[in-house]
Amino acid sequence: MQFTEFKLLSLPVQAHIVCERGVLLCERREEPYLIALYSVEAFYVEVYYRLPGEEIEKFRSFHNPELLEPYLGAIHFEELVA
Repeated sequence: MQFTEFKLLSLPVQAHIVCERGVLLCERREEPYLIALYSVEAFYVEVYYRLPGEEIEKFRSFHNPELLEPYLGAIHFEELVA
C-alpha cells in the first residue's frame, strides 16, 4: 500500500490496515492522548488514543523521518531486527 492510498481511506479501513500490516514501534503520552507509532510498509502512522480508555480519535500518517524525533529515544531498533 502506498502512502497516498492510505491517506484516502476511511478511519475504519485505516485502523484495519494498521492492525493487519503495521509494526508497533513505540508509544508516548501527550495529554489527552496515548500515541502509538506504527511502521506500515514504507511510511509511519501515529494512532491517537484518547485517554482514559482506548478509543481511537485520529491517525496521522507520514513518511518524513524528521517527524520521528519525539520517538528516537524510545525506539529499540535492536528488538525490531531480531
